[in-house]
Amino acid sequence: MLFEPIDKGLKNIVFIYTTCSSIEEARSLGFSSVNEKLAISADYWFLDSIYLWNGVIREGNQYMLMLATQKELSEELIKHIEIRHSYHIPMIARCDVPMTNHLYHSWVENILTNKDEYISEAEEKMKEHNEEYKDSRLK
Repeated sequence: MLFEPIDKGLKNIVFIYTTCSSIEEARSLGFSSVNEKLAISADYWFLDSIYLWNGVIREGNQYMLMLATQKELSEELIKHIEIRHSYHIPMIARCDVPMTNHLYHSWVENILTNKDEYISEAEEKMKEHNEEYKDSRLK
């Protein structure tokens, strides 16, 4: 069976949601969360919002940020977001994921427990370019 309930206690996968004021804030929170191994991934998308603030119904544009992580890291991830968030009162919600496929669950667990450093896509391209340059000089 591809999908089945997984109960691994604190290793269960959860999603953390927060709204951000801009794409830059969503990207920044996403990158810092993944880089510090508090989340395995960050997805963000544009949304129109209607909300009550200081007694006024307001309408505005925001970005929703969804971070995938393990339950045991969720409190630390929420604190990470709270410290860096631009809103005075940010919406931060945790949603438990009762079902996931085994391959994804294993990938999340392997990445978040691995102590290796990450590199950016730009660093990866530079590394590949340098290796190609070295290879071409050897010929």
